[in-house]
Amino acid sequence: MTSRSVPEYRVTLPKELVADLAQRATDLPQWLLGNDDELSPETVARYHGVLAGLPRLAEFTTTCHQLLGAPDGDGFAVLELAELLDAAESEEAGLRAVTALLSLIATPLRAYDHWPLWQPLGTNLAIDPMHIDVVNSTLPPDYIAQLCVRPDPRGQGHSVVSQVRRAVDRLGYADAELLTHPQYVDGSFFELTGVGDERQPFPILDGLPPSEGFVRFTAKMLADTDPADPYIKAVRALERELITGKRRFLLGRGDLLIANQHLCCHGREALGGGQEDVAEDERRLLLQIFLRGQVRHAATPEVLP
Repeated sequence: MTSRSVPEYRVTLPKELVADLAQRATDLPQWLLGNDDELSPETVARYHGVLAGLPRLAEFTTTCHQLLGAPDGDGFAVLELAELLDAAESEEAGLRAVTALLSLIATPLRAYDHWPLWQPLGTNLAIDPMHIDVVNSTLPPDYIAQLCVRPDPRGQGHSVVSQVRRAVDRLGYADAELLTHPQYVDGSFFELTGVGDERQPFPILDGLPPSEGFVRFTAKMLADTDPADPYIKAVRALERELITGKRRFLLGRGDLLIANQHLCCHGREALGGGQEDVAEDERRLLLQIFLRGQVRHAATPEVLP
């Protein structure tokens, strides 16, 4: 029998780590937010204290950092956490354990004032076009993470990601130059914390290195635009390259997609047909959280053991 090939972006939590973390999850405090609506330093310190010494934690964390941060990599990872959620004493304890693991990668952030730290993503029956989140700010979240609570019972709703830096490299000079002009707008900007100031209009290419800058792409800004506009033609060219290079996959229960917004954008394909026959509490459900990278906060202590 041929063994199933596991994609390189999937990370399985070591069984020894699952057992110990599930046991200690009840010792993890509920999260408290500090300045800029980031997880407070006190909460982060307590999380790290509980996690300290867990088996193979350094190996797991290093793998995540490599997948998410390598400049020539894809900039995303899918962590398989179903066993951890099953082993936890309660759903709340399981979510705290996931939050604690994420705090080893970057600092959890609540960007929208009216959202909880983990925001349930509503069931949109249509597609969710590729984008980076909070594109119209001076400091978008460095990472987004989406935890699959329930997959689509119709077997669709594939997640999609695409490495934006490679897509830009494939553009012609004329299109790339147009994308450096502040000619693009998207949505409104209100009730936001920890993402800087509003930036509208904005350039898609900001000229900063990938560790600092963003490719401010969102397909949503292309609605109701003039297809003859050279600036729109340029962003359409970028969209085509993103589609060419996209990866698509289904998230199963307990899968956690983490995307580095400096390196890739994300989205979702349409859910399966017949959703009107699926009860609302049985439809696909994701929980989303933002993360702020430590490169922006030099005072944040090193998290790798």
